Amino acid sequence: MTKIRRLLPALLAAFIATPAFAAPEGGVSTPMLSRCAGKAGLETRQSDAAFGLLALDGAPWLSIERTDEAVGIQPIMTTVTGTGSRYRRNGTSVPFRFTCVLDADGQALMFHASLLMPKLGDTLPPATVISGSATLAEKIALPRGVELRIQLFDIARSPEGELLAEQVVRSGWQVPIPFALRLPATFSTEGRKLIVTARLVAAHQVQYRLPAPRVLNDRDILAPVVLTLERPESKGP
Repeated sequence: MTKIRRLLPALLAAFIATPAFAAPEGGVSTPMLSRCAGKAGLETRQSDAAFGLLALDGAPWLSIERTDEAVGIQPIMTTVTGTGSRYRRNGTSVPFRFTCVLDADGQALMFHASLLMPKLGDTLPPATVISGSATLAEKIALPRGVELRIQLFDIARSPEGELLAEQVVRSGWQVPIPFALRLPATFSTEGRKLIVTARLVAAHQVQYRLPAPRVLNDRDILAPVVLTLERPESKGP
């Protein structure tokens, strides 16, 4: 077969970096999702001057397809489909479904989003949502194209953790940066130990991060979670 559809969990070992609590200076989130968010943010800014923020959902809502097709003369190696939301500066937001295609080097060639139409019954799947915002310990202007990478892990069974949900948020304005980690509606915290990791990235460099993973309790599932990111400590020679 030329196409093999797989869900994200089957491909995490190949595409996801070591969790933040195991390697604080390493990457987080799915590199493919980050590249799709970068492509989407660039195209959105060009078409919508009021663009403020764009968020793409990762696990468990992302699906990945390996293929041998092409966009023009450029071969496509991966097609990523999932859900997300676009926020404008006036506070309004709209959910969408997206398709993103990447080449052999993992670079995003094309991003296409289709807005949902709730009046026609077109809505996102029911979900348990852990929402909140990330802010900085110091007051600065956000660099252009900054990206919040946030992940939710269950470490009850192993210190490496099981990735439960993730989101990449491409911001065009100021902190705090909102996020919403969507889990299946049937999600239960029983027997779990939940932690959140977060980084603020610009030009592929970690600018700010949580100094330590944030442990979540049952109350955090119901109330907004506020994360304060700090500048990473410089390493010595």
